[in-house]
Amino acid sequence: MKQVNDTQTKQISAGEDAGRFPLVRHPVQVISSESGMTLLEIIFSVILLLLMTMAASSVIRNGIDVRFEMSQKAKVNHRLMLAMQRLSDDIQHAFILDSQRQELNYVERATKSIFTFRQSGGSSELRLTTQSHKPITANSRESDQTFVSYKVEKDNSTGRPNLYRGDTRVIPTNLEEELPEQILARNVKSLKIWAWNGEDWREEWNSNKSDWRNMLPRMVRVEIEAYANEPEDESVAFDENGPTQTLKTVIFVQRSIQNREPRDAPKSANYY
Repeated sequence: MKQVNDTQTKQISAGEDAGRFPLVRHPVQVISSESGMTLLEIIFSVILLLLMTMAASSVIRNGIDVRFEMSQKAKVNHRLMLAMQRLSDDIQHAFILDSQRQELNYVERATKSIFTFRQSGGSSELRLTTQSHKPITANSRESDQTFVSYKVEKDNSTGRPNLYRGDTRVIPTNLEEELPEQILARNVKSLKIWAWNGEDWREEWNSNKSDWRNMLPRMVRVEIEAYANEPEDESVAFDENGPTQTLKTVIFVQRSIQNREPRDAPKSANYY
């Protein structure tokens, strides 16, 4: 009897609990192995992927363009620095011999000397005697004295302006003759030269004229302007109004210290 009572008591307790806490049946969702993304989700994913690709390609393209532009500028700067170094070396070692002092001529014939330039057509043409000549072959009978010329001129075949340098192994008797020239730098727009006369910068100098006879300027200011764009194919149309790069310097003429300046230096300081 005791066991029966216990069983009835458990059934009554279970019934009471069921009444207080009713059972709720939830629907069961069956996941099919063939279910996937909806069409809207696919379109959104494709658009997002395209936007990310466009942003990445834009960054890469900008980086390549900047690198190419920096490479072009470095190439032009290197070309200008080589030309400026050669020009500076010639001007630093320029010399003038006084025609009245025969003891300065160590050879039978009188050695002529000159330092002259003038600006014309937006560019300068320079002709000078200098002691910067380096013999090509060893033990050759050549001195360090030479006659040099610089000018900017267009190439007849390409139509592009280049900086030309001409020199001779021996200083000729006629300093007005044309010299054999070679291209020193390509795509050079202009070469501008100014000489310091003790008071200001002059766009002209001629050691054969009375104002500067047998004299060298103390300082020479040089400016070389070249085109920034340098296409490898010379058949490409040339843009004369394209961007340019400029290299400037001031050169001290070593042998000018023995000459007085054409004009005395001002006693009061000038501020520029």
